[in-house]
Amino acid sequence: MKLIRTNPFSLNRVSDFDEWFRHPFAGMPSLSSFITNLGEVFPGLPGDKLAVDVHEDKDNYFASFEVPGVKKEDVKIELNNNLLTVSAEKREKDGEKESSYSLTRSVSVPDGVNDEAIAAKLEDGILTVTLPKQERSKPRTITLN
Repeated sequence: MKLIRTNPFSLNRVSDFDEWFRHPFAGMPSLSSFITNLGEVFPGLPGDKLAVDVHEDKDNYFASFEVPGVKKEDVKIELNNNLLTVSAEKREKDGEKESSYSLTRSVSVPDGVNDEAIAAKLEDGILTVTLPKQERSKPRTITLN
């Protein structure tokens, strides 16, 4: 084993104090991550996103959005250029004071969806959008001869 002699006060070493003066905010999160995390601390801030679950079966794609306390007439669903966008506005009244905020989420829709047969239902705070697959995009079994 070889021992190496070091001098903790050498001029080449930067002290922690000097490093703090060079980068005083190095240990703090950036402003953008702070703003992004505000939605987790204070749910319901404008610009919050809806929680979504996307899955598929043999015949359909499904997108389920959590919209607790939102009425059917306050939900807007759009499909534009293979992008499904769901917007919900929630209004709360506390005595004479009324507040509202909106929640939005967009999900990419794969090619091969039958645009004319899309359906949506709102039940128990869950909005489920059903996107049926076109016949040509459904998997089929090919038999060997």
